[in-house]
Amino acid sequence: MISAGTILVMDDDVEIRRLVLKILERAGYRVKVVDKRGDILRQVFSTRCSLVILGMESIDAMLINIVKELRAWSTVPVISLASLLREEEILALSVAGANDYVNKPFSQMELLTAVRLVLRSHNTTDQGTRFETDSVSIDFEHHTVSKKGKIVNLTPTEFSLLSLLVHNAGMLITHDCILRQIRGPWFEKNTTYSRVYMGRLRKKLEDDPDNPRLFQTESGRGYKFVAK
Repeated sequence: MISAGTILVMDDDVEIRRLVLKILERAGYRVKVVDKRGDILRQVFSTRCSLVILGMESIDAMLINIVKELRAWSTVPVISLASLLREEEILALSVAGANDYVNKPFSQMELLTAVRLVLRSHNTTDQGTRFETDSVSIDFEHHTVSKKGKIVNLTPTEFSLLSLLVHNAGMLITHDCILRQIRGPWFEKNTTYSRVYMGRLRKKLEDDPDNPRLFQTESGRGYKFVAK
């Protein structure tokens, strides 16, 4: 099982994978090696990993597409490893959503510096760890929610939906976006799922679920969180 905070590492070169694993574990990080490019998206979705390191000999369309697909539903930071990156390749990676890159061959210090800087930047720009309204309190770090001082038990899916809405307070979150976030990039386009999850969340957190105050509906489009 992959634990929260793990760094996922994928590289076409098995020796590079072993080297990155060795460097990061020696520095105290939890690391999971992913053998195949095609597995990285599912591995990211299955865990609350803290960083993804994607490596290959040279930048190609598949790597760019992986980063783009990841960015469609996740904010996890990405570092790319590749040989002799040209300026246009660096730009393409940045546009796709990569946070940083490291040229091969790299030293231990180069890799660790990039990892530390990206993690530090992501943590300091991340949304707050706590959120409170007049009746609901959310601790995102410990995954706990309370209503009027009493703990409310949410399923992982319900907590994911709550986090998505609260971190984008005031913004409309479409049904498709909700399904990508809580069911993964391979979701079935069936808005019934998002309506069911929202109904459960309202029942647990709204004073009057039939007349919701916090979780508002835009008919046919999605939902938004409105903090009073």
